[in-house]
Amino acid sequence: MRVLILFLLCAACLSACNTDAGEKTQLTQEQIVAQIRTLESALAQNLSQPAIDTATADSLIDKAMRYANSFPQDSLSPQFLFRAADVARGIGEQGLAVTLWGKVAKVYEGSRYAPESLFLLAFTLDNDLRDTSRARQAYEEFLEQYPKHPLANDARELLKVLQSGKTPEEMIREFQQQH
Repeated sequence: MRVLILFLLCAACLSACNTDAGEKTQLTQEQIVAQIRTLESALAQNLSQPAIDTATADSLIDKAMRYANSFPQDSLSPQFLFRAADVARGIGEQGLAVTLWGKVAKVYEGSRYAPESLFLLAFTLDNDLRDTSRARQAYEEFLEQYPKHPLANDARELLKVLQSGKTPEEMIREFQQQH
């Protein structure tokens, strides 16, 4: 009889845990969104500070990546990854920024964040990482996919600079001499 009661108690506990699992998943998603929003606010409030709070930035990037991996179909995923890439670039993690913008551009190509992600990927490869070959490819891909985007003229001009083989400093000097 004790064994039967113990078995029923265990079954009841397991059953209760299983019914909470669905609710917990929903709460977990909402909690992650709230945490990301809180971290974004904290970083925005500290923009006037001379040093970036890298711990908060790292936490934001981590949570955004986890969110996108856990909820890849959610409409917030490309937004969170886009912002995380921007934060990554801001703390000097340009390689991570390129990776995150690349994911937004490819996985979420229908998202409103995809065009700007591809442009910023190209710009970061060009300006920060000095990877002219990959930058050229990314600018060309951007122009092929989004020829009428507001950033298309900027992409064309930056691509011309890359194709000229001149450094930005040389281009500035030439511009100053012409004007």
